Amino acid sequence: MKVAIFEDEVHNSERLMQLLKKCREPMEVVAVIDSVAEGIRWMEQSPGVDLMLMDIQLSDGNCFEIFRQTNVKTPIIFTTAYDNFALQAFKVNSIDYLMKPIDLKELQQALDKFQQFKPVDRPAIDIASIAEEFLKRDSTRFIGRLNNQLIYVKAKDIAWLQFVKGVTYATTTQGQKLPLDYSLDQIEKLLDRHHFFRINRQFIVHIDAIKKILTYYNSRLILQLLPDAGADVIISRERVNDFRSWLEGRR
Repeated sequence: MKVAIFEDEVHNSERLMQLLKKCREPMEVVAVIDSVAEGIRWMEQSPGVDLMLMDIQLSDGNCFEIFRQTNVKTPIIFTTAYDNFALQAFKVNSIDYLMKPIDLKELQQALDKFQQFKPVDRPAIDIASIAEEFLKRDSTRFIGRLNNQLIYVKAKDIAWLQFVKGVTYATTTQGQKLPLDYSLDQIEKLLDRHHFFRINRQFIVHIDAIKKILTYYNSRLILQLLPDAGADVIISRERVNDFRSWLEGRR
């Protein structure tokens, strides 16, 4: 079976190739592609493969741009750090999705599913619905009230969120602080978990808002944020390991 891997992190692509060698089916990895631009060129110039294993976020953008510019008929197994929103679409329109770090047993199960349901002439994948679900996260908006004014903030503009004295506040990358009509639990479910992490019961932070990470007593960590939070932002001991995994893109 000929396989193409779309992955921009070398350690992830190497691990995936090692796992493929341990699977029951003979696998030939004919290409490892790390960017959208390279993927488009490869699909236009290269002979077809039987299966593609594809990360969502590549070095120069998300993989859905490839499908907008090329005609893709090859079955796909997504290998991703994303675990919400688009996954329901993945279940319908692709062979399977695998959460990082990839597990050998789950990879083999996905390959078994591919073999079981592989038709002789597979129709083109309806990638548009997958892209639509994925891109909704970039346009997610949260509503609040400031005095008598109805306001909103886009998820992509949020640096961090804090729950204090019964109110959830969003601080934007420009330093604006806005009250929102949601609990942190509600907001957490709507955010892209590749970029946002809930460090404790009061705080959710965007990865780009983290200026510095300091060690703290009792195996905890302190974050310095940008914009400044005005006080110590502490990662609870119970969340430190998950936080480290998230920083590495493995959550």
